[in-house]
Parts: sequence; C-alpha cells; structure tokens
Amino acid sequence: MSYILDRNKVVLMVLMLAVLVFAGATAVAVKKSLSKSENSYLEAHGKARWIKQNLPFRLNARSNDSEVILFKRIFELTDPSQARLNLKAFRGSAIWLDGSPLRKFDGATSKWRDTITIDLPELKPGRHELKIAVINENGHSAMLAWSDELGISTPEGWEASRDDFVWNPAVDAAQTGKLFITDKFKRADKALFGCLPYMLPLFLFAAGFIWLRDNKKMPAPAAEFNLTPEAFRFILIGLWAVMAFNNFHALHLKFGMDSTGHFKYIQYVGDNLALPSPLDGWQMFQPPLYYMISGVFYKILSLIMDLESTLYWLRLIPLTCGAAMIEICFRSAKLVFGKDKQMQIIATLLGGFMPMNFVMSQFWGNEPFAAVFTGLSILMALTLILKQDRRNLKEFMLLGTFLGLAVLSKATASLLIPLCLFFIPLAVLAAGNGEKDQDYQTAKQVNPFLGIGLTSIVTAIVGGWYYLKNWLCYGKPFIGGWDAIREIQWWQDHGYRIWEHFITFGSSILRPVYSTTNGIWDGLYSTLWLDGNLSGISKFGSRPPWNDDLMVATALLALIPTLLILIGIARTFFTPVKSILNGRMFLAGCIAIYFTAVTYLYLNLPVYSTAKASYTLGLLPCYGILAAIGIQPLLKNLYGRAISYGFLTVWGTTIYLTYFV
Repeated sequence: MSYILDRNKVVLMVLMLAVLVFAGATAVAVKKSLSKSENSYLEAHGKARWIKQNLPFRLNARSNDSEVILFKRIFELTDPSQARLNLKAFRGSAIWLDGSPLRKFDGATSKWRDTITIDLPELKPGRHELKIAVINENGHSAMLAWSDELGISTPEGWEASRDDFVWNPAVDAAQTGKLFITDKFKRADKALFGCLPYMLPLFLFAAGFIWLRDNKKMPAPAAEFNLTPEAFRFILIGLWAVMAFNNFHALHLKFGMDSTGHFKYIQYVGDNLALPSPLDGWQMFQPPLYYMISGVFYKILSLIMDLESTLYWLRLIPLTCGAAMIEICFRSAKLVFGKDKQMQIIATLLGGFMPMNFVMSQFWGNEPFAAVFTGLSILMALTLILKQDRRNLKEFMLLGTFLGLAVLSKATASLLIPLCLFFIPLAVLAAGNGEKDQDYQTAKQVNPFLGIGLTSIVTAIVGGWYYLKNWLCYGKPFIGGWDAIREIQWWQDHGYRIWEHFITFGSSILRPVYSTTNGIWDGLYSTLWLDGNLSGISKFGSRPPWNDDLMVATALLALIPTLLILIGIARTFFTPVKSILNGRMFLAGCIAIYFTAVTYLYLNLPVYSTAKASYTLGLLPCYGILAAIGIQPLLKNLYGRAISYGFLTVWGTTIYLTYFV
C-alpha cells in the first residue's frame, strides 16, 4: 500500500511539474510575443482607453494599405495652465495644439508601445483644440491619451475624422462595429421558442420511453429493446450517408472557408503532379497530403467529367472523413468506457454529431482530412495507455504513422506529439507493479521510453520531410498563411487585440452568427456548436441553406453540452492519478493544449476569423467522451436518466435537421 501511495505521489509530482513547465513556457511565449512591435495587442492603461474611428465592421479581408485618422479634443480653460500630454499611438503619430505643430511623425513605428510625453506650452484661458494624427499600416489607427492637469482622457469628448472635414465621435476600441448580417437572423431564444412545437414532443417521447421502460411499465418487446453501441454507430453513419447524398449537389460550390484557395492547390497538384511552393497561392502553405490525394482524384475525374461535376465529387473526400470521425468517436468511447454501453452511445453521439463536423466536412479543405488522422492518433494513444498487452513495437509504430500523416495534413496536429510522448509513459508509471494480471505477465511489452522513441522516429520519417524541406528552403519549418515571406499582404478587422477580446463571452448565446467578432470565446463557441461564420459567406442572401431557426436555436441548446464538457474536465482533474490510467487526463490535456494554441494564435493574428473551433476538429473523441463523463452522474437517477436521454434526442435530431438541406 505504501508503495502505491509513493508511486501516486511521484505521478502527481510529474504531472504538476509538466503543468508548471507548460504554464511557464506559455507565459514566456506570450511575453516574448508582446515585446514585438508587429504584435497588435493594445495594452490597457489605468488613465485612458484606446479609441478608434467609428466604422462598420468589415467581414471581408482588407488589402495592404496605410491609414491616417485624425483625432481631436476641444477643451476650455478658465485660468492659465501648464500641462503635460501623455499619448500612445497605434502605430505612429503627429500632434498639433491650436493649429501649431508640437510633434511630427518621424516614420518610426517600432516603439509604438512606449508612452509619448509632451510638455505643452503655457495655455491661456479660453478654448483650445488638441489634434492628433495617427498613422498605421495593415490595421486600424488607434490611440489613447490623457492629461492629468487638463482633466482630459480618451474616450470622453474625442472626435475622429479621415479628412479633417467631417467629424464624428470617436469610440472605444472595445466596441465592435455594427454587423448588419447578425440582426437578420432571429435571436436564439425566439428561434428556440419557435422550435418548441417539434422539440417538446420529441423530448417527451424519448424521456417517457426511458421512464416507462426502466419502471417496467412497457410491453415486453419494447422493454427488452436494447440498442447496442455498435448498432448505434452504424445508425449514425447511415444517417450521415443519407445527409451526404441529399446535400451533395444542393450546396453551392462557393461555400466553404477559403474554398477557392483549397481548390487551386488541388488543381495545381493534379495538373502538374508536383507540389507548389508555399509562396504560390492563398492556401499553398498547407501541408500537402490532402491535396496530393485530392489532386490524383481530381486528375482522374477530370478525364471523365466536366469541371463542375469534378468539383462536386471532390467533396466526397471530406464527407467520408466526417463519417470516419463518427467511427473514431465510437472506438475511442469503447476503449475508455469498457463495458458501459450507455456511456459509449452518449459519447459517440456527442462527439460524432458535433455541429462543426457537419459544417467542415461538406466542403473542400484539409481540416476534415487532418481530423481523421488526429482522431486516429488519439485512438492509438488511448490504446497504448489503457491496453498494456498492446504496448508492442507494432502499436508504437502505428501511432507514429498516424501522427506523421496527421502533421502531413495539418500543422496543428503537431500539438499532439508532445501529449502522446508524455502521457503514455506517465500511464505506465502510474500503473507500476499494480498490473499483475496474466495478460500483462505474458505479453511481450516494449519499454515505454523505447516505444515513444520509435514513435518519434516514425513520425519524423512519415511527416517530417515536408517541414525539413521548408526549413532548408525558407529557413523555418512552419509557414503560416500570414507569414511575411509569402508576401500576400492582407488583414482583417479588428486589426488589433485588446483585453476584452480574451475575457468577454455571451453574445454567441443569443446572437451567434458572426459573434466571432466579439472575442475568442464567442468565436470558439459559435463555430463549435453551429456554423457561426456561415461557411465563409458574409452576405445574408448568399448564406448556406441551413435551417436558420434550428441553427440559431442550437446556440442555446449548446449550453448544456458545453457545461457537460466542463464538468467532465473537472471530474477528470478531481481524480488525477486514476484519470491518467483511464486516459481521461490525456483527453483533457488535448483540449487544454489546443485551446491554448488557438488563443496564442488569436493574440498574434488580429483577424476575427482566427477564433474558430475547426482547429480542434480532430478532438471530437475528446469532446464526446468528456461530455459523457459530465453527464454520467445524472444517469444514476431514473428522472435524471429520462431527462438526459430526452435532451440528447432533441439535440441530436436538431443538429441533423439543421444541416440536412
């Protein structure tokens, strides 16, 4: 017993050390990022707030350009005064007082975070005008200013103008410009109320069935009905196939995030039977595996059909990937929950039918393809954590193969590598000599450190060549769409980051469409639980033909599975050693690492579309299993079980009908 307690302490210490190292590395990375002049985070100040010109929020990308905005403040003095002006400008500035220049713009923008302090000349009683020109490139001009002696500070009383002729009140930089497309959709509570005539009977039917069955008040055939997880998985995949067949030609070819850029990459590979340079096009910085397979498919199809038909048939690959994710969710749930068939069914539904799987898998793009290999890597990692008799060379090589294919499909998948290499040996350490069953004694296991070494080598061989090629050619392994070496100059609103973008949440619950513009958490919520960015379409009349009311209503319904996931994570950390052994800590770690990475990207890339949950599409098994863990306590009570199944029936049906066009 003392040996087990000591081992548990060691495991906890290793886990805590890993968390501290991760937190420290994240803090260092953020600090280093904020020290760079190209980072667009506007640091809050105690005496003033950042202001900008009041402009409508623009959803489309903006081209490279310089912007000059004039800000002015008129103030009255009753007595002569000596005053000092303090200013921060994003990124350059010039200052005038009563028409006389006080500071000229010197062209330097690298030190824009520094406070500019200017002693004003003696001010006589009367009316005075302070005017500041703020110059910026690839971003909105913004500033904050204050003077303790004059009692002025932004934003109170400041005006803004582009031409020094038409002046309007300046606005707080935390205020998102007006989005007209958002108001064209019903508010979520009204949409949900309108859907109740179909939702309520469905809920009562499912909840009533469970209540009557478990109370043995149903006829024998119905009472003995027991749906297996295996059969349920096939039902979901069958429903997916029906949806895919129905939607195949019903969705316009223009839909999908950056769909044109993805197709040009596919077309280049198909026509040239070679890979493009990351500098050659909008999406050509992406790892090549999806485009290589799609390019071959495109080449074959183009020989037997016209271009438009070829484009439609190219959607077959992501649609197949979406169905594969349902299978991966089922197999992952079966591993984690063992003989608990009820939990397997719930995890398969909540993971496989997550709305972003429906949204992302119906259009061209490497995200669904990468998600499959990410999901397979998670499945293999769970196998090595949970099944001691499977810890052999073949399984470790298989994990390395899946990881290599994942990073060859999407660079984001590289986040999984350290997680797998950490949690697999940690699970072995946590088990210690407690594994005394016959299978363990007779199995020819591989030392976990040798195993993860083999996994690393296989990963590097399968997927590392592409990043090595980038390193040799461009001096860096990872090249993002925003990378300066691509010389594709573009930017999007907001054009900056502020503290409020990281701490606010709520608009996505009632007004989910394009709530991405309000901050990272609203962006992640609205793209996780519905098509919050309308598949890249910014005009209401051209939007995808989803069922608008059902889609918006799911924003409110999604509060429950969101809460379940959070409860599942909390329950995981409540029993850390046990959660390491049963794989749940690994799943929670995946979500934590991915969300941290998305937040870091959001900090460094000040465009609204960075806040999207599709980066985590491969984590569907994690979401489903952790949500099932969250709902598990309710299933022990008959009423809780009936209510839970009633809600899950409504939620799953609503998601399916939303994206069945």
